[in-house]
Amino acid sequence: MLKQVGKRLQSFSMGISLKLFLAFWLVIIASVVISYLVTMQFRHNPTQEQANPQQLTLLAYYREKLAGKKQIKFKKLQHKFQQKHQQQLIIKRLSSDQVYTPRQRVWSKVKHYLKRHSLENPVTVDFAFTQVTSSEPILVNGQQIQLFVATTPERKQLMNMLGQLPVALRLTLLLALSFLCCWLLAKSFSKPLIAIQKASKDIGQGKLSTRINHYDKRSDEFGALARSFNQMAEQLESNISAHQRLLGDVSHELRSPLTRLQLAVALAEKNIGNTQEQQKHLTRCETEVDRLDDMIADVLTLSRLEHSNSAFCAENIDLKALTTQVISDCQYYANSKNVTINQQGPEHLYMLADSKLLASALSNVINNAIKYSQQQQIIEVLIEQQAQQVQLIITDQGQGVPDDMLAQLFTPFFRVADARDRNTGGIGLGLAITQQAIQLHQGKITAKNVEPQGLQVTISLPYTSAPIA
Repeated sequence: MLKQVGKRLQSFSMGISLKLFLAFWLVIIASVVISYLVTMQFRHNPTQEQANPQQLTLLAYYREKLAGKKQIKFKKLQHKFQQKHQQQLIIKRLSSDQVYTPRQRVWSKVKHYLKRHSLENPVTVDFAFTQVTSSEPILVNGQQIQLFVATTPERKQLMNMLGQLPVALRLTLLLALSFLCCWLLAKSFSKPLIAIQKASKDIGQGKLSTRINHYDKRSDEFGALARSFNQMAEQLESNISAHQRLLGDVSHELRSPLTRLQLAVALAEKNIGNTQEQQKHLTRCETEVDRLDDMIADVLTLSRLEHSNSAFCAENIDLKALTTQVISDCQYYANSKNVTINQQGPEHLYMLADSKLLASALSNVINNAIKYSQQQQIIEVLIEQQAQQVQLIITDQGQGVPDDMLAQLFTPFFRVADARDRNTGGIGLGLAITQQAIQLHQGKITAKNVEPQGLQVTISLPYTSAPIA
């Protein structure tokens, strides 16, 4: 029995809403109690001051009117006085210290004060919520009485009603009101936290499309937290999708050369003894192995650039000289198509950059431009220097790229042609490697079509000047 009770106690866990509610409620109750105790120390005590002349005039009129009369009903007199002057008439029997005040609870303090104090001289007593002015005693109904005029309490209906309620009922109302306010406050705090908790659990279960759609519109800290979570989820989904796509593309790209390699090996084995045919198939095997080696090298290069900042090594370079060297190397490939590469820019431009990465990036872009250029076309390479930026603009005269594919041009394994033909599109890693190399330089690379035809690739680099060697 005790074990079962212990298990139930261990399994019991209060929800976050209930925890927040209890915390808020306890804080509110403690604050109210402390505030009440402090307020009690500074409660307003009635103070006597010089009599109000207007009220003294009114009291003198009623003293003359009532003096010597034998039959007067006090309650009726008070009622008529209140209706006529919109003030309260208080009557005190001096023989018995009995005080006639309105029945409302708020007047009890005035009643007790007038019983305990003998106000023989005209004065005005300030009770915070009302001012009471006394008169000299007069003889009415054979008894000495004293008249007092009190202004109507400035407190409105709600405060009067609350002041007249019993203490137990007032405490109950306070607890109920604080209960409601704290519960609403706890719910407003807990709902976004519960939504974020649920979204985190869904992300952990592989539901990468999960987003917090409602609370990210809030302008408070919960809204900022929801927006940060959505940004994290989007980046996580993008990265995982990219890795999955990369894995699929690598698998696809490896399948074709491996298939050709297997076929070439099988044919070589089949033609054992036929030296000429066997050599032909072995040469094919060597070609496919070289292709696999190049593909794996490109994949490793891309992975290294994506996940290691140590690949970047800045040094003092002459950008114009580096570009000239790259163009000279690429011109050998361009000569096979009678393509001319022209270069324009400043004579010398010294800056800090990684010469190997930058040369590889430029080579990939220029070779790509040569690949898609027709016979006897021209490729323009322009270097422009601005205040804080250097731009390398490579423009070819090829067919360009469909506008809806420009954004995907630097995606790994992307090729414009639908058919995966190595003769026209390669394996689609060159521009992806270029983009990673430029990003390591804190730069960016963009592409756009130009008129009448051709593609223009712009490499923008932050200009970090270096001393002339």
